[in-house]
Amino acid sequence: MLFLNKLDIFEKKVLKVPLNVCDWFKDYQPVSTGKQEIEHAYEFVKKFEELYFQSTAPDRVDRVFKIYRTTALDQKLVKKTFKLVDETLRRRNLFEAGLL
Repeated sequence: MLFLNKLDIFEKKVLKVPLNVCDWFKDYQPVSTGKQEIEHAYEFVKKFEELYFQSTAPDRVDRVFKIYRTTALDQKLVKKTFKLVDETLRRRNLFEAGLL
């Protein structure tokens, strides 16, 4: 699981410095400014979740990789994130027990 904590800081920084200054994100192309750019940058980073599933053997579906965006300043978001993590781990346990 990848927690993108400090989302508030990411949102501010991505508007000042595009992701493509980092070697890992050289192919990133900014689309606009403001809220659209923040969402576009997040979706670009989130593509690593899809790449993980593409590169993981089908018989390893028990492996979990999820990306969660959160900020500790937002208690509702933290609670929601941990609820999603709990649900993900429960599903994995059910899978390992042969119940899914």
